[in-house]
Amino acid sequence: MIEGIKGGRRNKARLTCDACGAEDTVVAAYRRIGGGPKAQWEPDAGQVRKKIIAQGWAVVKGKEICPTCEAKRKENDMATTTNTASRPSETPPREPTREQKREIMSMLETCYDTDAQRYRAGDTDETVADVLDVMPGWVAQLRDEFFGPAGGNEDMAALRAQAETWLKDSAAAMQVIAQQAQVIEEKRAEVRAMLEKLAGIERAVGPRVMARAK
Repeated sequence: MIEGIKGGRRNKARLTCDACGAEDTVVAAYRRIGGGPKAQWEPDAGQVRKKIIAQGWAVVKGKEICPTCEAKRKENDMATTTNTASRPSETPPREPTREQKREIMSMLETCYDTDAQRYRAGDTDETVADVLDVMPGWVAQLRDEFFGPAGGNEDMAALRAQAETWLKDSAAAMQVIAQQAQVIEEKRAEVRAMLEKLAGIERAVGPRVMARAK
């Protein structure tokens, strides 16, 4: 608690610990509250709190706490945090009911290909869980224990095969294009040589024609 000290000593304020009642004084600025003859002067609480916090006091939920009580409060908070962290969870992890397990197993019998070690069509742990409204982790646990690994599914395998085939075909096509480009470049070189030869002939023929004309 922050109180003004009466008797003309407005440059100080009295502090009272709201936890134990210990008192202290601190130099403080005052501010005027109200106007006219009823105006009052009170310590600037914001300025006082900044000063006492630097001295080890604390302000907790609007209450001023002395350094001794603040140290005890921090020790209690630390002990509470440690006990809470070390305490095992009181809520056990969710487990599927017997009926849910039967439903999952039945669905896996239909959706999972044990020979190929993968799901059929586009099914996954998530799609099975979504249909049965259960947790995907339950499906994964039973599938891994009684059927096999996730291993993707038929749609994923088909898509992978298509992608690999396209890459193989495109690589072959690029090789053919490269060979054709080489042939074209060789032809371009031949044509350039022909043009150079033609230019030489034109240069040689030109003066002869001019000489005969004279």
